Amino acid sequence: MKKQKMRWLPHLGIGGRLFLAFVLISSITILVSVLSAHTFLNLRDKLQLLQQQDIPGLEAAARLNDKSRLIVATAPLLVTAESNVLRQQAMAQLSDAISSMDVLMRNLADYDHYFRELIAQISNSVNLLYQSVERREQLNREQQLQSQRIFPLFNQVIAGIEQLPGWDNDSGKVAVLNKLHYFAGLVEKAANDTTFNQLDYTFLRLEVMEAQINLHLSRAPQRFFGSELQAQLNRLLIIGNRSGDLFKLQNQQLDSRYQQSYLLQNSLDHIRQLAAQVNLYTDSTNERIGNSLKREIASINRNMQSSLVLSLASFLVALAISWFYVRRNVLQRILELQHNMRSIASAKLDTDIRIVGNDEVSSMARDLKHFQNTAIEVERTNKRLAAEIEERVQAEKQLKETQNELIQAAKLAALGQLSVGITHEISQPLTAISSHLHIAGLRLAKGELQAVKHTHSKIASLLKKTGLIIRHLKSFTHRAGTELLAVDIHQVIGEALELMSNRLRDQHCQICYAPSADTPAVLAEPIRLEQVLVNLLSNAIDATQDCAKRDITIKVIPKTDLLYLQVTDNGIGIAPEHLTAVFNPFYTHRESGEGLGLGLSISESIVQGFGGQIQVSSTLGSGSCFTVILKLAEAV
Repeated sequence: MKKQKMRWLPHLGIGGRLFLAFVLISSITILVSVLSAHTFLNLRDKLQLLQQQDIPGLEAAARLNDKSRLIVATAPLLVTAESNVLRQQAMAQLSDAISSMDVLMRNLADYDHYFRELIAQISNSVNLLYQSVERREQLNREQQLQSQRIFPLFNQVIAGIEQLPGWDNDSGKVAVLNKLHYFAGLVEKAANDTTFNQLDYTFLRLEVMEAQINLHLSRAPQRFFGSELQAQLNRLLIIGNRSGDLFKLQNQQLDSRYQQSYLLQNSLDHIRQLAAQVNLYTDSTNERIGNSLKREIASINRNMQSSLVLSLASFLVALAISWFYVRRNVLQRILELQHNMRSIASAKLDTDIRIVGNDEVSSMARDLKHFQNTAIEVERTNKRLAAEIEERVQAEKQLKETQNELIQAAKLAALGQLSVGITHEISQPLTAISSHLHIAGLRLAKGELQAVKHTHSKIASLLKKTGLIIRHLKSFTHRAGTELLAVDIHQVIGEALELMSNRLRDQHCQICYAPSADTPAVLAEPIRLEQVLVNLLSNAIDATQDCAKRDITIKVIPKTDLLYLQVTDNGIGIAPEHLTAVFNPFYTHRESGEGLGLGLSISESIVQGFGGQIQVSSTLGSGSCFTVILKLAEAV
């Protein structure tokens, strides 16, 4: 029964079998991917939880510690600041730090009433400390005012006692003065006492000193009593009394100082409590993060082990398939097939191709066999086509040679039409040379050397003109090359006009042509382009034979990357039905013997060889316009 179920396996072919193996390996890979994805998703969720909850809390805790240290460092400045501006700056920093701490506290997951109370107590202590410092500064200012009043009053009393008349007992006066100086020193000491005990002891001594001063003053002259000096002395002595302002101000100042120390210490204690709570929160958060990371690392390790086991199983399955099936059954046959392909590719078409089995490789072998048969047939066909191509190449070569001969014949035909004018153009300077030679002989006989030199110059000029005509004719009749060059269009037009000058003059044709110095060069072959112009000018002369006024206009119009050369005449024109045939070979309206009708056909072939084109427009009875369109050399 099992064998019957497995009979379908050979019919699957290589693709089906490899597909099954691929499904098996892919299933293992998908399982590994699912495990990895599950691990990564759990890790991502944990990291997002850390990012959203724990890490902001840790960041807030760290910033709280920074703010706590800032408050600890700044709070003493409220007491020790040397100016009110520095004190206000310190208070502003403390207020900003406390507000920031309150905002940061709200980012903590366990933020509750206890933290709010701590922040409120810190804020209250700092505010009370600032108020206490402000009160102490006010007391200092009042004490300074009190001290400023003591010194002038003391000087007045000392001066008054020293100048008091009628006090015969100098020892009593000296004792009073000494006691007053000592009294003044105790007053200054009282202003600088730092404890209540010191202050009580100083005022106790001041009261004893006051009693001694009053005792000595009881023996003063009578005029002292009831005087302004006695009133000043009483005001001075009241300063050193417990009922005076000095004792009250110094007592309040000491009380304010103790209060500042208490408030400062209270603030620092609250900050330390807050820091301790923040540290506890940080430690618990770190512990929670550590435990979570340990769990995730353990999960990753388990999944990694599972992935490694499954990957190893997938590798073993792939290795078994590669070794037992692909290498022994598929690869060997493919290598044999590859060897057959290379043999056929190297023109060994008689290679024997072995077809075994009924799978893709055997199908490829059958296809290769079919290709071999086709290649053999193609080889036979190629040999036949090669022979035909060789025949066509020879025919094309012969056609090209015929076309060149035809172009050369057209040149000679054009020269034949110009032969009379050219003969006249050459014979005229030759006749002049003969005459000048005869004259030179006569003048030489007479010894007129200067006249002979003048005649010699004229002869040289005429010979130069004749040489130019002959060289131009030789250049025009020379076989043109095939290489395209950058050609000056105005130079070519000038040479063509010079070649046609006698015929134009004999036919009384008026040429309208104005060369321009900034016309760009065109891509052409100069001799063939001159032949095109000669053909167009010759046709224009023939077209204007019956006109009373024979005008031929030549225009050069450059545009973007092309140049338009127009030859326009005012002749008889061309009928619309004949416009499409003017460039056909052997098309002509001349009488028999006056032309073959090949000029325009050859001209079109030459211009097309330059990569350009020639166009015609005409109105019957008004004239024709032939336009040669050429490429600019700089655009190529």
